[in-house]
Amino acid sequence: MTEGKKNIVFIVNPKAGITPKSKVIIELLAGNIIPSSRFIPEVIFTEQAGHATEIAKNAIERGADIIVASGGDGTVNEVACALVNTGIPMGILPAGSGNGLARCLGISMSYALALRTIIRGNTKLMDVATVNDMLFTSIAGIGFDAFVAEKFAESYIRGMISYMQIILNEFSAYKPQTYKLTIDGVSLEKQALMIIFANSDQFGFNTRIAPDAKVDDGLLDICIIKKMPVSQLLNVGYHLMKGTPVKTGYAEYYKGKTISIQQETDPLMNIDGEPKVVKSPVNISIKPLALCVIVP
Repeated sequence: MTEGKKNIVFIVNPKAGITPKSKVIIELLAGNIIPSSRFIPEVIFTEQAGHATEIAKNAIERGADIIVASGGDGTVNEVACALVNTGIPMGILPAGSGNGLARCLGISMSYALALRTIIRGNTKLMDVATVNDMLFTSIAGIGFDAFVAEKFAESYIRGMISYMQIILNEFSAYKPQTYKLTIDGVSLEKQALMIIFANSDQFGFNTRIAPDAKVDDGLLDICIIKKMPVSQLLNVGYHLMKGTPVKTGYAEYYKGKTISIQQETDPLMNIDGEPKVVKSPVNISIKPLALCVIVP
């Protein structure tokens, strides 16, 4: 490394932010936002699922001082997989659809402002969690949430409008399921539309499903959502945006460190926005203060 300068590696998912957005990132790097007197920037594009983790591991081996995830929550997740318990700071340049963790951390959706946050380099330690052996930084969900995530992943259209269209198309036909949960040793049986395991406060798009969740409290917020009539969808959406879902009467909350779910079949889950089939029994646990992140 050049004396006195920090190596900063930008891992860019071109599919998350679409290519023109990726070009904007490079233009900003080439301008005066990243001072060449202090940083040696490197931009690497991902090529397939899981590639961001490989790039980040290689960057660590090459002595990177800062690694930046440029994409959505899925890209952030992949980069975090390599950085957990290393102490190397992870920056976030939000370029996805929902950008849930970035919004929760107060990171600007403006590339220029997010880059300035990264340059300032203020850091904090945050919790991460695991579903069996899969890491998540923000949200994991089971039920309708995972079903919608799978449909969204198959869609060519990104953004909030596409997400809402899927919900409206699929909601009426989706049947609630019964879930057997154990939270810190206490057993529950609940019929639910979906259950969310929240490290951060939101899905993304500023929809705060778990308004009391904190990324550094050593706990997960467990949100059990009952199915509501179609006529209540707009009201529920309003309260999600306001961060008051409990006022709908359809949301019930618990907090815990370890959660298990017993299902007869291997369930589909939403892991930081990515749909994945998980082996039953599902074991979810928190890893306190395991990830160093750059925050405003």
